[in-house]
Amino acid sequence: MFKFIKVLVVIVVVIILICLFRTWQVERQPSQSIFLNGKSPKIAPDGLYIGSVEGHQVSWRGKKFDETNHSGINIFENAQGNEEKKYSFVTGYGTGVRDKNLEVFKIDYDIDGNPFWLRAILDEIVQISPTEYLGKVHIRIIPGLPFTFGYFKLSSPGK
Repeated sequence: MFKFIKVLVVIVVVIILICLFRTWQVERQPSQSIFLNGKSPKIAPDGLYIGSVEGHQVSWRGKKFDETNHSGINIFENAQGNEEKKYSFVTGYGTGVRDKNLEVFKIDYDIDGNPFWLRAILDEIVQISPTEYLGKVHIRIIPGLPFTFGYFKLSSPGK
């Protein structure tokens, strides 16, 4: 039993170190300074925004916001090429979980109905142009120590 606990502790420490290293990497990318220079949107996003992840081809196509209900849902393209809506979220304003001096717009997946692994994710966005937002993906697996895993962009359709 003691050997099992020892192995488990080593695994947890390794996972934490990997997450800390990834956070360190992400926060040294050029997108970090762009994010820090962004502004919290004066008007909450509403409607469809096209999403992208620089350097990656993903099935995620964007987010659809419902400003009235402070909520939204992600849009994906399934294997048949059809739009699929999944992974609801709630929205609101607040201070950045890692960037404590920055007011951000939060996209929180910790709601009933989402898979357990998704509920640890918190996205934060800032406005970087009149039609574009830069987002940051955080994972909250240890209370008070969020890990940052990457950036994404959202833009108004047709802009």
